[in-house]
Amino acid sequence: MLQPFSYTCPKDTEEALVLLNNAGARPIAGGTDLVIQLRAKRLPSNPLVVDLSHLDELHFLAETENQLKLGPLLTHQELADSPQIQQGAPLLAQACRRVGTPQIRERGTLGGNIVHASPAADTLPPLLVHDAFFTLQSAYGTRSLAANSFFRAPYQTEISSAELLVQVSLQKLFGFGFGYQRLIRRQAVGIARLIVAGALLLEAGRIREARIACGAAAPTVFRAHQAESWLAGKKCGAEIFRKAGELVSAEMIERSGVRWSTPYKQPVLATLVKRALDQAAAIANG
Repeated sequence: MLQPFSYTCPKDTEEALVLLNNAGARPIAGGTDLVIQLRAKRLPSNPLVVDLSHLDELHFLAETENQLKLGPLLTHQELADSPQIQQGAPLLAQACRRVGTPQIRERGTLGGNIVHASPAADTLPPLLVHDAFFTLQSAYGTRSLAANSFFRAPYQTEISSAELLVQVSLQKLFGFGFGYQRLIRRQAVGIARLIVAGALLLEAGRIREARIACGAAAPTVFRAHQAESWLAGKKCGAEIFRKAGELVSAEMIERSGVRWSTPYKQPVLATLVKRALDQAAAIANG
């Protein structure tokens, strides 16, 4: 049984923002997270559920020469199937293909995945690799935040209860090779235990630029800037990528401390980083 709640269906984003100013109001789109919270009775008494699922102004995909602009109501399946995403942000397309089940991919939205802010959310490492920016809107105005500074803690972000995520902007990465690695306990319908998204730009056999983002490895998703800087200027190779993996694992421990899972995660994360960089280098060279 779901806990008691009130329901409203605003006609547009402006009305939705007014409704979200009410104490206890919660937006709903696909409902793949909020319905679980209602069933577990985790929300305040009689919350107001504000249905956004029909708002066309939050459901769009546009592109410029250097950017992809995504509406938060795009579903995982729409992103996975989109030729623009497959070409301009292949890591995101690959991540969306791995989310949950077909039913969840058809209902769950990019905006919900971002705002829910699970450390194991599949889409977040690719968004960081692409230097994503999130546009937030309230009844009082609009602001933009970098994805790299948006996530404060597990399930906590910089968005306020009166704000909506209205646009996700991604930088296109021209000439890069990409690699995506995900560890789960079973082949399907599993929550990731570790995620690595990597991108390499090569020049004359050397790494001109490296980007590495990790999920489920620390309290929040993070870019491994230490390893990225260390890789710059080096030749691609198994030993170089192995060392980069060790640097990323060390940064994971700096961020999360030594926990019961660290002896397992430390070498596994290093291996996933090496595999992602191997993939990226093969594509960049190809």
